[in-house]
Amino acid sequence: MKLALKSGFSNFSLSPRLMQGLGTLLWLLAVGLTVWVLIKLFAPSPVVAPAMPSQVSANYQVDQSPEARLMGVETAGGLTPPSVNLVGVFANSEGKGAAVMSIEGQPAQSMRVGDEVANGWLLEEVGPTFAVMRRSGQRHQVNLPVLEADPNLLRRVPANG
Repeated sequence: MKLALKSGFSNFSLSPRLMQGLGTLLWLLAVGLTVWVLIKLFAPSPVVAPAMPSQVSANYQVDQSPEARLMGVETAGGLTPPSVNLVGVFANSEGKGAAVMSIEGQPAQSMRVGDEVANGWLLEEVGPTFAVMRRSGQRHQVNLPVLEADPNLLRRVPANG
């Protein structure tokens, strides 16, 4: 008696057309894999930005107060006061009077105590050598420039009363 091992796949055969399709599919997969590997190998590496210095350089400090005033942005201490040059003062002993000011480089103009200087800043007080502006609880004092004249030439003018 002869024993023979029969395989269950012996009757299974693939058509030539199916074999050709499987070969094409394997070839396309190999080409795709090769392209993907080449892209990964030769892709430029990401560029890492240099670290920022821990201290801000003076070259990069920008005065943003004009923009803040324009946009009405409140800073930690309140709105940035306008740029004011005090030209002259007319004051009495009670802090009332007027001041002649050049605001933001404009021609000088006279303002009385209580008038708006710029951007909501009000002239609050006028002294013999200074003017005080206030906005939202923040005070800003502007002083007269140092006078080179003889102090003896400066005299108090009495108020007409």
